[in-house]
Amino acid sequence: MNRISDQYLSTEIRKNPFTCIRCGACCREIEQQSNLVLVSPAEVKVIMAATSLTFDEIAEPYPDFIQEGERMYTLGWAIRREGDRCRFLGEYGCLIYQSRPWICRTYPFMIDNENLIVSPCNGIGIDKDAMDPVTVNRLVHDLIDRQQAEKAEEERIAEVLTREQIPAGKLVVIDGEGMRIMNG
Repeated sequence: MNRISDQYLSTEIRKNPFTCIRCGACCREIEQQSNLVLVSPAEVKVIMAATSLTFDEIAEPYPDFIQEGERMYTLGWAIRREGDRCRFLGEYGCLIYQSRPWICRTYPFMIDNENLIVSPCNGIGIDKDAMDPVTVNRLVHDLIDRQQAEKAEEERIAEVLTREQIPAGKLVVIDGEGMRIMNG
């Protein structure tokens, strides 16, 4: 994987200055699956340590299952949602802000291949002065770290898929730590 340039990211972020206005739109389902927050097992464990919640209280299987004959599986986890909102959206914002997943830390930005993608967000362009060099630098490094963490999780999942036999007739979640058979 080629590493995306810090300079490119910095320049592109500055073209789309962002200030979180704490509207919570990214934490609510505005359109189908718009608030789906993918998380790795490592991110769930960070949230577990911060909240004392169990894995199942934090994460649910990624909702798109793959069916191959009698085998049904999905590749990874998402933060649980309650109704149309993230379970961690409180009255005054994120209840796990200090432990929030990569996707939340870098929103509305993400790297796709070698391009910066900017999701629609009410905080884009609000305060052009909010993107000081320290903030931009932190965001650049978070985006690169996120990309590397996602790539590493994908590689671990691929390795699990080569060594595990997915059982027929069960719902299975495969992540970088292995395979988990769901009860329902």
